[in-house]
Amino acid sequence: MNRQEKIDEIQRIQELLDGAQLVVLTEYSGLAVSEMVELRQELRKVTGRYRIVKNTLAQLATKDSGFEGLNEHFKGPIAVAFTTEDAAGVAKALVSFQKTHPKLNIKAGLLPGGAVLDLKGVEALSTLPGKDALRAMLLGTLAGVPRTFVSLMAAPARNFVGVLEARRRQLSGEDAAA
Repeated sequence: MNRQEKIDEIQRIQELLDGAQLVVLTEYSGLAVSEMVELRQELRKVTGRYRIVKNTLAQLATKDSGFEGLNEHFKGPIAVAFTTEDAAGVAKALVSFQKTHPKLNIKAGLLPGGAVLDLKGVEALSTLPGKDALRAMLLGTLAGVPRTFVSLMAAPARNFVGVLEARRRQLSGEDAAA
């Protein structure tokens, strides 16, 4: 790889990581090509990507950026999983893939703001609901407020009708339990 190719590769890595919501470094040695393809497909389903990088070029690309915390983990055969959308979804995909393919080793992760995660941190992130589930929870909460308001506004009228009905039954001599 000549100097210009290295500079281009550094720029490509910087572009890939720009705006990433989650970056996870994995050691992939021992995985077959078919398993790597399977992992890439799983990550694409949750808006994630997976790319093998050269350690020295990745270190240069992350230097003076929010990803410097990962520099010490660029050792051995490293691939980067990342997403600009659903961090929890990518973490779930990686953790579940690691359970069925123990040769995949999650080394470290990084969230926006420079928070470096170890394996336990990535596993904890994988237990969070995904972006779509969080949206559904928010919509349910937002829809519940007007529903509760309408119910509270209708309660006095409903209760008043119940009182009138009970009085009507009392005056007509009907059984109150009926």
